[in-house]
Amino acid sequence: MATMIAAMKKRLRSGLTDQDRLSPSALASPISEARLALDEAELGFALPDDLRQLYLKIANGGFGPGYGLIGLSGGKPDDTGKTANQIYLLFRGNDSDDPAWLWPVGLLPICYWGCAIYSCIDCSDRAFRMRIFDPNAHVSCDTWDDAFFEECDSFSDWISAWCGGVDLWDRMYGDNGRIKQRRAAQSN
Repeated sequence: MATMIAAMKKRLRSGLTDQDRLSPSALASPISEARLALDEAELGFALPDDLRQLYLKIANGGFGPGYGLIGLSGGKPDDTGKTANQIYLLFRGNDSDDPAWLWPVGLLPICYWGCAIYSCIDCSDRAFRMRIFDPNAHVSCDTWDDAFFEECDSFSDWISAWCGGVDLWDRMYGDNGRIKQRRAAQSN
């Protein structure tokens, strides 16, 4: 864990987010252990230790890929003013306009890319896989399965790649702007 924190601090010297030039970000204060525990209880699942440590030791959002990690309670929100736990609880709700809407249990949006695209951590999966939610890809009328894509085998691999300088947007979408990863199996 100390290695990841050191790698993150080193990476942050070159900019807090991928979008710093367009939309300068600011680090939120780190979250407290007590507040983090309350958020995990509200969500109904635990976050992976790597993510917990980043929120506790670096900041409660505002750094990382895309527009940065979305904070938890009291942290850096996305562009709609919502924190990761607020987005998750909103997405888990019903959509009266679309009875097919169903957000998977434990899939926490943690990184906003713009255009309603989120990188999400699957907290129901022991490896904490990363999945993309891209509603712009949605065409089906029956389910939303076509809006979820596999992104990375684990949160640790995903955030380590970013710390190492990998352009995660390019890895997801490439030069042609089309998702390069396979569809993700949706779990409820």
